[in-house]
Amino acid sequence: MDDQDDRSERDLLDESTLGLHVELLPGKALSQLEEPPAVEEADWPHFRRLVSFSVQTGLCPLVPAPSAEDGAVSRIRRTMVRELEESRSLGLSEDDVRLLAGELHRPGVLEGAALAVRRSVGKVLGSVWKTFPLREGVDRAVETFVEGYLLLHAAGLPQALRPAGRTPERVRVVRAAVESTLRDANVTPIRTLIGRSFQSSSGRLSEAAAKLGAAGSAADEAPLQEAEELVDQLAGALWEDQERLDALERAFEERLARQRPVQ
Repeated sequence: MDDQDDRSERDLLDESTLGLHVELLPGKALSQLEEPPAVEEADWPHFRRLVSFSVQTGLCPLVPAPSAEDGAVSRIRRTMVRELEESRSLGLSEDDVRLLAGELHRPGVLEGAALAVRRSVGKVLGSVWKTFPLREGVDRAVETFVEGYLLLHAAGLPQALRPAGRTPERVRVVRAAVESTLRDANVTPIRTLIGRSFQSSSGRLSEAAAKLGAAGSAADEAPLQEAEELVDQLAGALWEDQERLDALERAFEERLARQRPVQ
């Protein structure tokens, strides 16, 4: 077999949900009996990393300098998407990264989704919350986790973010489907779980937020040792709730199918 045939075969595997990238699909297991532990081991670090990014954005409203919050959140989400792009060999452009991170969107769409989360969080958690920054932190963490998980899922779908045949329009459709899912799907169980975790770890989160604020423009690179235990616990709890994650994937795929342009 010559080099060209070899490349073609690798490309075919790369563009399927099996082959080179099967081990990176979130929360799944191979139906085949061949080395299933390797799949789980490859999944968990990426899923835990996603939860770490979610906790980092959740810290931003707790940072003493609130004017820097939006910039810090944007940097963290950009880093999350870039890391996802590299781990999946997606070949996204910088504009694609910024769009998927929520920076290039129609005015009011992302803000509307965030507002919907904020209006409902009090109803879900009631009097547990006593400080507005902590509530805002939960909202940020929920948004980042849901968006990041859906992008993680979209990275394995041939008609979503896989490189073959991908166009800027398809990337916009993926972003719109992510926003629609966040706005309309039932994420209450995820929000409640994150909220309880944040509430029980408020002291450690405050310490981590202080370090995050001190990092300034390098906020997305700040060490978060104080939050590592929380990340582990939260990632484990979210990972175990496969029923909720599967429902989130289905909701996203339904919206993606409705918004996908006719080819």
